[in-house]
Amino acid sequence: QVRAAPLLSQSRSPPRPPPAQRGGGHRSLKMPDRPGESHEMGAALASLTGLGPKTDGPLAVSYPSPMMVLSYPLFAANVRILCDKDSWRSRGSSSLATTFVSMQSTYRSEGFPGVYRGGQLFLLHQGCRDLLKVIAERGFKFVEDRDARRSGGGGSAGSGKGAGKSKNRGEEGELAVSVSGRRWRLATKYLIDAICYPLLLASTRTIILHGAEGSSLEHIRAWREQEGMLSLFSGLAASLLSTALEEFMDWVLAWCIEHCSQGSHVELADKMLLRASGSSVVSIFTSPVNYIGVIQRCQSNFNGMLAPEPLPDLVKSLPWRGSMYQFFMFGGIMALNVRLIQWKIQLQNEDDE
Repeated sequence: QVRAAPLLSQSRSPPRPPPAQRGGGHRSLKMPDRPGESHEMGAALASLTGLGPKTDGPLAVSYPSPMMVLSYPLFAANVRILCDKDSWRSRGSSSLATTFVSMQSTYRSEGFPGVYRGGQLFLLHQGCRDLLKVIAERGFKFVEDRDARRSGGGGSAGSGKGAGKSKNRGEEGELAVSVSGRRWRLATKYLIDAICYPLLLASTRTIILHGAEGSSLEHIRAWREQEGMLSLFSGLAASLLSTALEEFMDWVLAWCIEHCSQGSHVELADKMLLRASGSSVVSIFTSPVNYIGVIQRCQSNFNGMLAPEPLPDLVKSLPWRGSMYQFFMFGGIMALNVRLIQWKIQLQNEDDE
């Protein structure tokens, strides 16, 4: 069988002696390769950017980040480009320049309130979702601790071979509980996303309903009365699919980085750089599904909304050309970062020799 070459070239030099046996010289900061290093990498990235999870697992709660002040206007501008009733024909030519032109036009006509329109509902959606996640996580921990106390209460009387069998059964039971608990947490996460989805839909529609009379609550009530309760969940399937694809691709990316860096002295900062570059490339493949979810949120027969259209026509109108340009740009940046890290490892190996 032909085995693919690793992403980072492995060192062919003899094993490095411990620091006490080496003479002076430069010593690079090296984090040991171990199974828990990926969690440390995510935690470090979270602490630096303010965008990572506070806790590990499906019910992780995001850090409050000041970067939202800068990212939300970009999100709102993309929503206007994709869903505005007057500019939907130019949806296929969406690009970064088009996004900034849309932001500039909104600021000139409406000022900062227009740039951040719908932001209060977006924050409310984030807060409600995180609150439900915290409550659910505490509920899971309470049930798991109670079951652990019950299962461990009667296992102290055994000894010898019987105690060993009981210990093995206990370890197998803990593993089964952890796997089952993660599945239930994952299902609960998507259930919470579905419960809070009407707030996300309202915040997205508020962005394009500029000049409409009435409050957001009145609009939600009107949508429910005219089109039914299910209209508040329009685009939910695409939104959940986009979230699932992003999480899966992020897991695959982290696994590939850890697998390809085995045997190579890759520092934690370099792994974080590779993961950030890879996430930019991965997001290009998941963004079309996200675009479909955003557009479907704004499709309605209600006055001022985007008219519903068949899914094939919607897919054809997506900005595929811009996605292709982004793929080549971010892919080239990632390839350059990989090459620079390879050169760095080779120079470190030559210095050690």
